[in-house]
Amino acid sequence: MMNEKDKNNYLGYFGGKTGAERNPKGYQRRDDGNHYYKSDEYYEWWYVDASFDNGYHMVTTFHHMNMFLKPIVPSIQIMIYKPDGTQVSRYALIKPEENYAGADWCDVLMGENRLKDRGDGTYDLYVMINKVGIQLRMKNIVPGWKLGSGTGYRNEETGDVAGWAVAVPYGEAEGEIYLKDETIKVQGAVYHDHNWGNILLHKLCKKWYWGRLHGKKYTIDYAHTYAKPDDAPDTGQIMIARGKDIILSSTIMNTRLENMVIDEKTGQQYARKLTLTGDALGVEFQLAIQTKRLVETMLLPKSVEWDQYYFRFLADYTLEIKIDGVQDMEEGELLHEYMVLNP
Repeated sequence: MMNEKDKNNYLGYFGGKTGAERNPKGYQRRDDGNHYYKSDEYYEWWYVDASFDNGYHMVTTFHHMNMFLKPIVPSIQIMIYKPDGTQVSRYALIKPEENYAGADWCDVLMGENRLKDRGDGTYDLYVMINKVGIQLRMKNIVPGWKLGSGTGYRNEETGDVAGWAVAVPYGEAEGEIYLKDETIKVQGAVYHDHNWGNILLHKLCKKWYWGRLHGKKYTIDYAHTYAKPDDAPDTGQIMIARGKDIILSSTIMNTRLENMVIDEKTGQQYARKLTLTGDALGVEFQLAIQTKRLVETMLLPKSVEWDQYYFRFLADYTLEIKIDGVQDMEEGELLHEYMVLNP
């Protein structure tokens, strides 16, 4: 049985307990810089996704050290989704000598591919892999955010940590998509976060649900992590912004899974409906997420003895929220994901 001290390691965001902040100000540019560890299990990635007004979507990940590969090496990937639902994907390994990440702010260079914080609230993104790529100028609308300390797992005795920061919870972007000989001008909404750690996540986590919504009034980034081993505490994480202002940063959140189905391709079970609820510091919310389409199913590269999976879904949502006694609601569409790290 896990003792209380070990359980508290899984609650690192607020020092071994659940917690919440109104109008958090803890995020710094440094949080989006590298977090290098001298560990055989060190991993770190920078992630960007975007939804464009013309119906295109894009996801790219700079894996400074890719824990989903064995051995852990640098790689980069990009996925572009056309309006008709078809996907164009590219992956590339990066030579160690062509893999750089700055420490003081986001300045990631992998070959000719780059993600750079310009210091004025904007980012430059450029990715090109075998004639498929993207170039974007991204501008923060909602400011950078991290949940509490930024490290969800923290073991002071071993030094093991797992961190997460959201540099662009919601931003506006414009630029170009490149599909072989075709150039497509785009503009729309963008999200960018950053993960790092020195202990492989499958040792701490069995699975997670994660998503973000960008409505006309509200921006929400959330996750629910199911811990390993079974007697470790599961954790919810959520940020709620109204307009340009972050109003709540919290781990006081419950997640109810409903309408469980079995994916025929993988045999994995997932929830078609999620309901997130919380009540902290004068902010009470219920976010109901109803999946309407499975967008992508991915068997991850074989880095462990068992299979690991990634699912991406398109869903409708209904948000009911009360802030300091004032009731509001919003409806819309979002993308969310389900990661299976352990059977």
